[in-house]
Amino acid sequence: MRMIGALVILVVSAAPALALTCRTDKLGTTRCSDNTTYRTNKLGVTRDNRGNTWRTDKLGTTRSSDGTTYRTNKLGVTRDNRGNTWRTDKLGTTRGSNGITCRTDKLRTTRCN
Repeated sequence: MRMIGALVILVVSAAPALALTCRTDKLGTTRCSDNTTYRTNKLGVTRDNRGNTWRTDKLGTTRSSDGTTYRTNKLGVTRDNRGNTWRTDKLGTTRGSNGITCRTDKLRTTRCN
């Protein structure tokens, strides 16, 4: 998964009941309206300010510190090991099976509702 796509999946799965806005700055730190921040280090490990981590292996599986795994198939559908799915369309809108929709604009601001 591309990092912005992975981050959208993380945001959608972490706060399914909230209207959320996130923005990534030039240094690569993403700050969300729920006061969560995300940063990916040189080793490819994404950490938030709440003690969670995510790492993507060479096969493209992302593993979370809470035991959730995410995998994207050839059709572009991301599935986790808890029965949730996400699909991003050609316009960059990500829709989750939980009804949450996220869009990222040209300024790298992601809005979910």
